[in-house]
Amino acid sequence: MTPRFLSLILLAATVAGCDDAVGPADDGALARLAGRDFDQIDRFGLPAIATVFIPTAKKDAYNTAAPTADRATYTADVVAVLTAFGHPAPTALAAALLPDIQPLNTQTATAFLNGRRPVDDVITAELGLIFGQNAALNDDHVDANDRPFLTTFPWLAAPHQ
Repeated sequence: MTPRFLSLILLAATVAGCDDAVGPADDGALARLAGRDFDQIDRFGLPAIATVFIPTAKKDAYNTAAPTADRATYTADVVAVLTAFGHPAPTALAAALLPDIQPLNTQTATAFLNGRRPVDDVITAELGLIFGQNAALNDDHVDANDRPFLTTFPWLAAPHQ
């Protein structure tokens, strides 16, 4: 498949899996995309959420589940980790991080956490949310992509081959 075709599939999957009222729909639309059957084996709405907050024993169930049950199923895990990190408001931040989806409000400026641009330093932004003013922990020190992004669709830099 060409990169453009893959980008179109990802765009169609995003649109097909959304329900503006409650977030991603759990209607199997993605599983039937383009007449093909797919199995969800991973999800990455907000990078590093599963990596940092979901216990290893629960990762497979988390990755294959629809995000609609995230708050009910994983809030305690996220709060426990945030509490261990010393976050001053772990329950409030857990509510902002779950469900693990990438929200986009078209009425406000696009930048992480509202949407995601290729240039957004997402991991540093998330570390800042978790560790606040603790300069030793709130930056991953990876400040730019190693290849320039494209100025036209599909926007992403050419892959390493």
